[in-house]
Amino acid sequence: MLRQTVITALVVLQTAASVQSRKTCTVVAGGSNETDDAPAIINAFKDCGHGGRVVFQPTTYYVNSVMNITWLDDVKIDLYGKLLWSNDIPYWLNNSLDVGYQNQSTAFILGGDKVHLNGHGNGTLDGNGDFWYAWIRQQPNTSNYPGRPHAITFNGLRNSVVEGLNFLRSQMWTMSIIYSHYVELNDIFINNTGNTVSSSNTDGADTIRSSHIKFDNWTVYNGDDSISIKANSTDISITNSKFFNGLGIALGSIGQLNDQYETIERVRVDNVQFHNTLHAFYVKTWTDDQNGYPPNGGGGGLGYAADLELTNLETTSIRGAALASESPGVFQFPLGQVSDLITPDAPET
Repeated sequence: MLRQTVITALVVLQTAASVQSRKTCTVVAGGSNETDDAPAIINAFKDCGHGGRVVFQPTTYYVNSVMNITWLDDVKIDLYGKLLWSNDIPYWLNNSLDVGYQNQSTAFILGGDKVHLNGHGNGTLDGNGDFWYAWIRQQPNTSNYPGRPHAITFNGLRNSVVEGLNFLRSQMWTMSIIYSHYVELNDIFINNTGNTVSSSNTDGADTIRSSHIKFDNWTVYNGDDSISIKANSTDISITNSKFFNGLGIALGSIGQLNDQYETIERVRVDNVQFHNTLHAFYVKTWTDDQNGYPPNGGGGGLGYAADLELTNLETTSIRGAALASESPGVFQFPLGQVSDLITPDAPET
């Protein structure tokens, strides 16, 4: 017992020493929405983004401009406060950053190797989405409006952990994950419920050209896909999560990009609850005829999905078929294994 206590103490001391030895940059907030905190945030990552630590204090940071931070290496990020994006819609439409897929845009790109982003259960990214939800209702295109940004894009994130974060009323998709590998995303809370009008196209997360992505203990309230597994995503797991009011877990779309071949393989979903979603799990494909261009049009691509395992899924008051296929087109859907699907009040599939 004494030896175990000594070993535990040494581990704690070593961990504390590791944190203390890191160069630490504490981001000082400007204190009002008249001050853009984005430059200070970027500078902190420039100074401490290699082997260091970046700390956000328990206060509000006003983000009035885009942030592209992709050079990180072995960095710890402690977010104790809130990042609040401005409601300057014309600015974001004209300046949001290219995601690199479907002509989508984003307000914030974060990438690098061995990144540990910890919100400690309190850290929040607030997209000020009520302004976007009301604005998009007045537009002829109420879905993928050009320049409407995602809240955050993890681009080239590798061997990393993102945990303990809250996302409130994201501008559009909450999180896009592209060209990222071996990433764990744990204990994430997302609420994209509009206070004045309902939200649209507010996916919880989308994986693109990424592998070995683990979603664990997610809670998502939104108006679109709870999580969407898109082109060339492999070894994706979704576990111990609860999804409310959206469309459920989506596979695809596949075939949207003309003359491109896309695959989705080795997807594991276990112990997930769906409340008032349209589906539990559904597949989106495009036909082999191109009709317009992404993100709102497309088609003409090829691909397949394989090795899918869904276990211990529970639905309550879902609004459609538990398992479904939307716009069947260019590939057959080899549903790998489905077991323990509990659907007490779901329509037959």
